Amino acid sequence: MRGGRAIAEFCLGLIEPSGRLPVSFARHVGQQPVFYNQVRGQHGNRYADLTQDPMFAFGEGLSYTTVTYSDLVVQEEDVAVDGTVDATVRLTNSGSRRALETVQAYISDLTTSVTWAEQELKAFAQVEIRPGASLDVHLSIPASQCSLVTADNRRVVEPGEFTLRVGPSSRREQQLSAGFRIRL
Repeated sequence: MRGGRAIAEFCLGLIEPSGRLPVSFARHVGQQPVFYNQVRGQHGNRYADLTQDPMFAFGEGLSYTTVTYSDLVVQEEDVAVDGTVDATVRLTNSGSRRALETVQAYISDLTTSVTWAEQELKAFAQVEIRPGASLDVHLSIPASQCSLVTADNRRVVEPGEFTLRVGPSSRREQQLSAGFRIRL
């Protein structure tokens, strides 16, 4: 019933868009299927002479302002299997309008014993930032979210090296990264 009004408010900039893409969109037919959490080495990084980067990546969205990410810090680099990965990232709104930003946290397992996705979305937070302001965003991810399923169908958290990637989408060039270890 209010669809026309919503579209008009959006087009006139009266509301801040906050939607994010739930899928990745292919740039060309040769990169199908395309998704953000591909298994390492599944497709390579090129098809013939074409890139494998999607046209629009999982988690991307538009805004009327510019938000920059900086200073990603993992509180404890060594995390117990039953512990929590706590991190903080600073967001700065350099535009003249308020921002409604969706901060996305991805995990990548660097020393896995089985095939694992390049990155998986594990947490997100939506925050409002006033024009010209900076804000520290706290992210908390239980180590149990870094689990995998073994060949004998058991879900386990393996100790090893991990990377936390934080950014506005699943595009690696837009993400900040910090390492941490899970120990027994």
